[in-house]
Amino acid sequence: MTKTEVFEQLFSAAWPRPAELVQYAKARHGFGGDDGYYGVTYPSDLDDYQREVEGEHIPEGSVEVHYWDGAFRDLLVPEYEFLEVLYQHLVDIGQAALAAELRDAYPVIAADPGRLCRPVG
Repeated sequence: MTKTEVFEQLFSAAWPRPAELVQYAKARHGFGGDDGYYGVTYPSDLDDYQREVEGEHIPEGSVEVHYWDGAFRDLLVPEYEFLEVLYQHLVDIGQAALAAELRDAYPVIAADPGRLCRPVG
């Protein structure tokens, strides 16, 4: 499964809705489908048990995207890439106000237009 297909699967789910996706992104908080087949995990979503006992690690500045392609899989991507894809998805589905809300929370870095940075505040 390509990265594009993984993101399409992630954003095609009925939940979370676009507004919720933006709120999760702004809070830098992950989500997971109730079927366990898709979701996103931020480094701060991991608890001590997951880090210390299970040995899970997500580097700062990255997110882990969970998906299903006949087996449960994870894809580690830079957070800015996830945010850029989410932004473009919102634009593509006609959610310009939500795209603007996301863009405003993650200002464009002048030296690299299109790359989003950490939230303001």
